[in-house]
Amino acid sequence: MKCIHQDKALIFAFSGELDNLSILKIKADVIREIDRVQAPIVKFDFKDVTFIDSTGIGFLLARYNQVQGYRGELILKNISPAIRRLFALSGIFQIMRVEKENDRKEVHV
Repeated sequence: MKCIHQDKALIFAFSGELDNLSILKIKADVIREIDRVQAPIVKFDFKDVTFIDSTGIGFLLARYNQVQGYRGELILKNISPAIRRLFALSGIFQIMRVEKENDRKEVHV
């Protein structure tokens, strides 16, 4: 996982699998950085993510609530078709926006 500060956004670029083991390794760091910076926009970049399970989805929803707690916005980007289907089934797109990488416009999915 990489953490990048860009303009008014805090960007987390994840890679590999977001499962129980990997979430345990990154969870505390992500929570701490979000709390420390309290950026108005937090982006989760899934470009290099190959798999996500229910633990990863739970982590995502918890971070959404964390960011909402200080009136920030969590935006998703670079979602593969397989992960997009999973997110659609879970209802994540009803509460979170997706940024298209090509034109950087944020759209509801």
